[in-house]
Amino acid sequence: MPVTEREPVSSRLMRALSRGPRPSSQRFEAPEVYGREAISRIARALPPVERVYANVRFSILRPKLLSVMDLLLPDAGRILDIGCGFGLFAAYFGQTQPARRIVGVDPDARRIAMAERVSEAVGLSASNRFVAGDARDVALEGTFAGAYVLDVMHHIPEQDQLPMLVRLRDLLAPRGVLVVKDITTVPAFGLEFTRLLDRVMVGWDEPLRYRHHREWGEMLASLGFHVRMVRVPDVLPYPHVVIAATKR
Repeated sequence: MPVTEREPVSSRLMRALSRGPRPSSQRFEAPEVYGREAISRIARALPPVERVYANVRFSILRPKLLSVMDLLLPDAGRILDIGCGFGLFAAYFGQTQPARRIVGVDPDARRIAMAERVSEAVGLSASNRFVAGDARDVALEGTFAGAYVLDVMHHIPEQDQLPMLVRLRDLLAPRGVLVVKDITTVPAFGLEFTRLLDRVMVGWDEPLRYRHHREWGEMLASLGFHVRMVRVPDVLPYPHVVIAATKR
């Protein structure tokens, strides 16, 4: 019988490698840190006074903070935005990951209307929606893949902070992620700097309750969350802390 000559193993291996990996539906992109174009679209959608406020907020929540929070949040699914205000961060995080469907809650109906206007201007009206009401008891349907609370917890009365965290836990799906960005209490100078600016914004009558980041961590752990946190230094003396709490 004639003997069929086989291709050498080394040749077959090189030919297989040259074909490269099989196509994948996963996309690997690295959006520009701070998303300047995303922020510009948001600012352009606002009236002059609100535009100034937006620029101030984005100057406080600087590149490192936004990037950390963006990576911690799920890249798809329903995301709850507590204290959404004018919808600045719903519009930002919706642009960085278009598969997110963000639901914003705020007690101010005027701000909710503005948030809807901003989302429409940046092309997110089909995926973002907003609800006027108090986050402590407003009606919300279904569960969420993630939630974020940006510089809001210290504005909630002390006796309502733990119940608010309980409610957020119950609204999250299993393995859902709660991202809390707030102000820790050290160093003391940074805390007092933040307190002064908060008073300028909200007046002297509203109660403010700041907590040390370990205290937030203990509260979240007591509710069954797996907690990670990082303090993010800034050129301004804000004592930022970002906490990622994953529902077990």
